Amino acid sequence: MQNYLRKMELKRKRETEIKQGLKLYKEGKYEAALENFESVLGSKPEPREAAVTSYNVACCYSQLNQIEAGLSALEDAMEAGYEDYQTIRTDPDIANLRSSENFKPLLDKYDEPFINENAINAIKSLFGFNKK
Repeated sequence: MQNYLRKMELKRKRETEIKQGLKLYKEGKYEAALENFESVLGSKPEPREAAVTSYNVACCYSQLNQIEAGLSALEDAMEAGYEDYQTIRTDPDIANLRSSENFKPLLDKYDEPFINENAINAIKSLFGFNKK
């Protein structure tokens, strides 16, 4: 019973830290928000919490123009199960990350592009379209 109560208390603490982090983020206090989100990640959150919180970390790093750290956090989010690829492609909060040449290969690793360029090139070569 005590183990259950401890888990519930930790969950409530994580929820509070996430809410506080989101509030700070909306206020433009990205470094402070990042501290809250990193604290949540350090407390062994449930998989869904980890995915969303890692995405929030990516947003913070993007706003702080720390591109490599943001891409790493974005990869952590997708690795943890974050699958809202449409948001990843359009969210203005990670626009700085999308400007990186490493963004598309990272996203393609988790969300196969609609048009597979390698498959198209293979088909073209079968029919002789690539010959010059």
